Amino acid sequence: MFSGYSKRFQGAIAALATLVMICAQPGRAAQATLSDVQCPDADVTIAVLGDSLADGIWGAFWRSFSRCGTVEVMRSTTVSDGLAHSGPESWLSKLGGVKPDLTVLSIGANDLVNMREGRTRFIYGQADWKEEYTRRANQLASSLNTVSDSVVWLGLPVVGRRDLEQSYREVTELQERAATEAGVRYVDTHMATTFGQGKFVMTANVGGSPRQLRHSDQVHFTEIGYDLVAGLMRRQVADTFERASRDASMRSLVLQ
Repeated sequence: MFSGYSKRFQGAIAALATLVMICAQPGRAAQATLSDVQCPDADVTIAVLGDSLADGIWGAFWRSFSRCGTVEVMRSTTVSDGLAHSGPESWLSKLGGVKPDLTVLSIGANDLVNMREGRTRFIYGQADWKEEYTRRANQLASSLNTVSDSVVWLGLPVVGRRDLEQSYREVTELQERAATEAGVRYVDTHMATTFGQGKFVMTANVGGSPRQLRHSDQVHFTEIGYDLVAGLMRRQVADTFERASRDASMRSLVLQ
């Protein structure tokens, strides 16, 4: 009598253990990196602008294109800064007068704070704060459009901290609205940075091997994580390279 129950109990335990093992296995990362994008035939300047998340994106571009003698990747980033701290003019000045072929913007992780414009103070979360933040975002996007051939604004990623996740989504919505109005290409990274799992994850399978994609702060990425995020811009990067090569060919024909 008891042996039958024991066998069924052992079977249930074995099945549960198998289920736990399956659930514990990291999912497969859905996107690729920039590493196999071919180098352009002509000179191309890519500027990466923004905060510490942008700095990680700059690293991904540098790892992908340091092999290309024709590609310069500008590091126009400032850790712990944002639109709430520094206005659009300050961010634009970080380009140093250079007119990039492609500008990648990632900003907002440090913007959950009060703002000041002259003597006016804007309290984070209130309606006038949202209006001021949208104005700054729109001005920055419009200004970048005038100095860069192509602009990509990356939205904030999914994060594992509940105290930040909802606020980041709200800031992202303001950014997307401003970028769209300014005619800037906006890339929403929220779902993409779940790496095919539909929720925040620390690890995923990359190339058949489990890799840690997020740092312990559950906001920033590891190197391979940033490489995958940068891969979201493969089409824009390839288009920029093709356009530069095509323009150089046309100039060569004119000179002949």
